Amino acid sequence: MRFGYIAVVATLIASSVCAQEVLDNSVGAVGDDKANAAMSAVMARLRDPMSAQFKSFTHPDSMYQQYPQNIVCGMVNAKNGFGGYNSFTPFAYHVLNKTTIILADSILASAGGELSKLAFKSTSCASALGVSL
Repeated sequence: MRFGYIAVVATLIASSVCAQEVLDNSVGAVGDDKANAAMSAVMARLRDPMSAQFKSFTHPDSMYQQYPQNIVCGMVNAKNGFGGYNSFTPFAYHVLNKTTIILADSILASAGGELSKLAFKSTSCASALGVSL
């Protein structure tokens, strides 16, 4: 009986390890490999990466970006330091140089906030996601 409880607890722990989720069917727009790379890069910068929720994966419009297939745009929501979810925040991930930009309020309010905004604008993800900066 004791081993049955241990097996149930181990299963619950293992299932919570991969708690991040994609809330829509947008992964197909960028491909599984690029979406997984972007999610890993974004999660590496979050306070609680296992709580991450993703949506709206896309590439920038080729009219604004020369190589749009090298950039993954999307939205992420994760728990903050108080254990509550913030709101969905736009992110950009460059596949080749593996750089990640997340436009969280804490980043925008920091000393480098304006530089983060400029870098995000240069990826053309703002227009792809319908975000005004």
